Amino acid sequence: MIFRSLDKNLDWNFGAGKSSYALYNDAIVLNIETKLRTFLSECFFKTNAGLPWFDLIVNKNKDIVVLYIKAAIIEIYGVINIKELEYSITTARKVTVKYTIDTLYVKNFIGTIII
Repeated sequence: MIFRSLDKNLDWNFGAGKSSYALYNDAIVLNIETKLRTFLSECFFKTNAGLPWFDLIVNKNKDIVVLYIKAAIIEIYGVINIKELEYSITTARKVTVKYTIDTLYVKNFIGTIII
């Protein structure tokens, strides 16, 4: 798997040839991070992409939020299984997602994303 790498501002990297891309498990992780950071209808060329974060943040049903996040992660090429997933929302409206997944390249990969 290959995925365009991101800079410190979470923008795509360009102009560095092959080093502008992430490979294998790094690509899967970047794809997960990009997908979870995308708000529904934010992407002008794919308006059905992303999560309805504004609706999910105010939702008191934790199971529904977990289902949305799991559905987004399991759709990503290279993700085979989601073993664990937990999230938390701070008063500053930051969402932290912690997950353990099996990918094509490694089992029990642990990742954390702050949105």
